[in-house]
Amino acid sequence: MKKIIAIVFLQFALIAANAQDMSNVYRLVEEVTLKDGISQEEYENFEAFWKTVKDMHIKEGKLMGWFLWKMDPSSNDGNPWADYLIVNVFANKAQMDEMMSKPEQWWVKDVQVAHKGKTKRSIVKKHTKETLENKYRAKSVTYTNKGLAAYLKEGLAPEVGTKGDYIGIEQLNDDYVGFETNHFAPWHKKSDTRLYWELNEIVDRTENAYQPVTHMIFEILNPEKSYDGMTFSFTDQMMSKYGQASRKMHGAMTGELVHFSW
Repeated sequence: MKKIIAIVFLQFALIAANAQDMSNVYRLVEEVTLKDGISQEEYENFEAFWKTVKDMHIKEGKLMGWFLWKMDPSSNDGNPWADYLIVNVFANKAQMDEMMSKPEQWWVKDVQVAHKGKTKRSIVKKHTKETLENKYRAKSVTYTNKGLAAYLKEGLAPEVGTKGDYIGIEQLNDDYVGFETNHFAPWHKKSDTRLYWELNEIVDRTENAYQPVTHMIFEILNPEKSYDGMTFSFTDQMMSKYGQASRKMHGAMTGELVHFSW
């Protein structure tokens, strides 16, 4: 059986009541595989250090959100392809390009500014050095995702411990996005089987990224609801049939939210 090594995603970019057009949102997703000997606690403490920087960037309007997800080792039939996902959410491509164009010296200075009066200088120096020397990551794969659609159940907000599913999709024909946005998404919402759902188009990726996938879905299932016992019309059945034929699923991982800034 062919080994599934797909990339999935997406991101937990929650929408406020007056949310912007989700087609403008960009999500930079980094898959992280830890080096041997690095513990989860050690790595998560390191990322907590970076959370302070992300908090500052969000307040300054340079970033919409930042999320760290820990992958369940039983995901993808016990074969997850990453230990963590880091997701940076930008309001648009211009905001993303602006931040990603900053030189190393700018980031070093910004870390110092964000932690001034909050963190000991020795800790700032330690984690800055670890970042520059890439102490924690054995492998890093990055995908640039353009948001196409999303919805959020009223009252839902980011919370440590939240679990979500990341699904890698290959578009098989030009009707794919239409089926997702005009059939599957409305049914998920109507049935209340999803607390959150989003669709992303992969517009760029690093050379070491998985190539077949074209889109990513991220969703939070409602544990109290399912499609069991529901009645579907002939039209719904045909829409589902041809909608499923428009895509190929390459893999999925379940993540638990560890840190976030929003």
